[in-house]
Amino acid sequence: MNISNPRELVGKDVVDANGKTIGIIDKAWNSWNRVNPGYFFGVRPNEVTRFEYFRGTNKLVPIYSQYIRQVGTSVMLCKTVEELGWYWKRAFNFGKYSYPTDDLIEKPMYDRNSSRVGIFYGWFESDGRFKNYGCFLDPYLTYTWNMPNNTIMPIPVNCIYKISDTITLDKTLDELREYWRSYFSQQQRY
Repeated sequence: MNISNPRELVGKDVVDANGKTIGIIDKAWNSWNRVNPGYFFGVRPNEVTRFEYFRGTNKLVPIYSQYIRQVGTSVMLCKTVEELGWYWKRAFNFGKYSYPTDDLIEKPMYDRNSSRVGIFYGWFESDGRFKNYGCFLDPYLTYTWNMPNNTIMPIPVNCIYKISDTITLDKTLDELREYWRSYFSQQQRY
């Protein structure tokens, strides 16, 4: 759904495609998609859905704007809470280890030289597969690089090098900056 002011959705109840209340929208971030501008929303699940579908988490569940069917007094999604919970519970396989997706959410991300990049937040999927992960870029970097602030930036799934109490990427800050600048310049051609 095309959303003109994402901040107006903050505080609204979120219901799934079957009318089941999931929680409320707590935050909104810009998406990296400039061709079809979208947003990520952080939904704070209510007590019932938190424990039944989202492994009891207190973290915000990321919802992409394409999941929104309509906006009125509440926000109705085109997905069910079961579908959202499936991605939330899905494991990220890395080498011989698996990590629940919710363990990665809000985990600090660093480049291969141990410089802070931002925090892991969200993903973009299609056909049941993760296509990109999202990094909420550190505010210092957005300022220094003159990049959009309050934006979740794409991290290709094959870019993750190591996972521990942090996520280490296999790229340097300079390589990431050039990747994102190239990504945005390609989108502006369309």
